[in-house]
Amino acid sequence: MKDRNEENNLISFRSYYEANISQLILFARRFVSVEMAEDIIQDVFLDVWDHSEVNGKFPSRSYLFMAVRNKCLNILIREQVKKNYIESTELDNRILGLDYYDSFEKQLIDKEDMQYIYDEIEKLPEKCRIIFKMAYFEEKRNAEIAEILDISIRTVEHQLYLGLRILRTQFKDNDKKNLFFLFFF
Repeated sequence: MKDRNEENNLISFRSYYEANISQLILFARRFVSVEMAEDIIQDVFLDVWDHSEVNGKFPSRSYLFMAVRNKCLNILIREQVKKNYIESTELDNRILGLDYYDSFEKQLIDKEDMQYIYDEIEKLPEKCRIIFKMAYFEEKRNAEIAEILDISIRTVEHQLYLGLRILRTQFKDNDKKNLFFLFFF
C-alpha cells in the first residue's frame, strides 16, 4: 500500500513538474543566465518535493513564480554586492596610491633601487610572486588574474595583500619605506 502511494505521489509530482517547468525557466531566464535559471528551478522543485512528502500537496503556480523570483533576486543581489566589493577594493588601492604620489621627484627611482625592488619581489612565495607580477607589472585586474589562474578573486586579493605585507616589512627593515610606496602606489 505504501509503495503504491509513493508511486502515485511521484506520478503526480512529475505531472506538476512538467506542467510548470517550461514557464518557470522562461521566467527565470529573463533575470539570470540559462544555467543559473535551471539551477534555481531545480532548487525550487526540490523544495516542493521535500514539502510534498510531508503534507501531500503541491503549492500553487503563483507560489512557484514567487519562489523563482525570490531566488533570482537573491542571486542578483549577491552578484551586485560582489561587483561593488571588487570595484571598491580596486578604487581604494588607487586612492591610497595617490596619497603617496605627491611630487614628480618621487617618480625618479634610480637603477639600484629598482634592482632592489625586483630582487625583493623575486623572494616572494611562488604563487604570491606570480599574482603580484600580474597585478603590478602586467596591470591586470584582480578578476582577470583570478580567471587566468583559475582561482577565486578572494585568493588573488589575499595573495596581493600577503605580498604587499612581506614587501612592506622588507622595505621598512632596510630604510626603503618611501621606495615601497613610490613603486606600488
